[in-house]
Formats: sequence, structure tokens, C-alpha cells
Amino acid sequence: MPSGIDTMTVFVQRGDFEGKEQQVLSAIHRYAAPDTIEIEGDLALVAVVGRGMKSTRGTAGRIFSALAHAQINVKMIDQGSSELNIIIGVSNDDFERAIRSIYDIFVETQL
Repeated sequence: MPSGIDTMTVFVQRGDFEGKEQQVLSAIHRYAAPDTIEIEGDLALVAVVGRGMKSTRGTAGRIFSALAHAQINVKMIDQGSSELNIIIGVSNDDFERAIRSIYDIFVETQL
């Protein structure tokens, strides 16, 4: 998925990638000639989805404030053009706390 102006992110299951890293990296270099390639392991993806997200101001702010308050580092962000979801990459160790903090800010907290 595009994850920046000049950045592309590819997600693969660890088991599908292990033992094939050099093959995959060589193919990417051969076909795309990127400036750099970085491999980030131990990443969990959290998708926040809702019909009201498109027309509600501050949704992303609430999400990232909740994560910051829980001391969770956001490693990746993607929001589709439909504005119906935001996908956030966090460390696997932070996954459960990320889910809880986002749930709490939208369900438990009455703003």
C-alpha cells in the first residue's frame, strides 16, 4: 500500500517470508530499483472502521491521543481515500493495549 508521497509498504506474514528474504529483496531491487528498503518485523495492524468517520471531525486526533496516552508508539499510518478506516501499525507487544485504548476513547469515554 502507498504509505507516503514516495513510499510503498508491503505486508507479509512472517512464515511466508522467512527463508525467502534475499530472494524477495533481490526481485524488488531488480524490478523497482528503490532508493532504500527497510524491513520492519513484529508489527501488528489495527484497523479502526466506521461509517461516521468521514463526517466526524477529530476522529484521527482521538485515536492518536488515546494511543499516545497509553504510551504506544505508532509505526505506520494509512487512511484510505474513502475515509471509512484508518489502519495503524504498532508493535505486536502493544497490540492489546492499542485495541483497549481505542475502544475506551470511543466506547467508554463519553465526549
